[in-house]
Amino acid sequence: MIKIIFVITSIIALAVCSFGQQSTYKPDGWQGLTIDQSTTEDAIRILGQPMRAKLNRVHIHNIDKWITPQQEQKIFKVLTYQRAGQVKRAELDFLDNKLVRIYLEYDEKKFLAKDLGATIGVDFVLVERRVPSNSSPSVYEGQKEALVPKVYPTAYYMVCVNPQSFISALVVSRTKAALKELFRVKTNEPFPGSVIHIEMISRRLAKT
Repeated sequence: MIKIIFVITSIIALAVCSFGQQSTYKPDGWQGLTIDQSTTEDAIRILGQPMRAKLNRVHIHNIDKWITPQQEQKIFKVLTYQRAGQVKRAELDFLDNKLVRIYLEYDEKKFLAKDLGATIGVDFVLVERRVPSNSSPSVYEGQKEALVPKVYPTAYYMVCVNPQSFISALVVSRTKAALKELFRVKTNEPFPGSVIHIEMISRRLAKT
């Protein structure tokens, strides 16, 4: 009996350890959850019970001007998780019980920005400060960052518009980047720094 309990405990521990070390991404989802398809029940089945669940508005960074004013209404079911895989904090927003936004926050230097495109499987472009208020998703759709020497700011956004979703990632690069920005030193390395947070937003929420 003790041996059986030990085996079961080991299997559970291995599963938890594997989940804690790996996160799976795609252009419209994370950890097996898919925008416009997954429900709150799917999230709880995959990730377990959230730290918090409540009705709220959606808090969108950088590309909020592309999103319907409906974002201001407290009609979204928001599930919040702490330490899910390599993620420091995750927020999953549901409308009519369908996933419409994934927000993932990271400890600094845990997710290199240069790896983001390959990890998710899409191309990104650099946006300094934030996207212009008069811009539209079509400006960025299908765009790819040109690999030419340039000066990267210490903080910037990486943006992708794909058929499934809008993706925006905040990147911060300390010390070396600050010096390079100060002295206008160009670099060939694409997307220096580390990802602070990623947002994946359903195109269902886009302004019409």
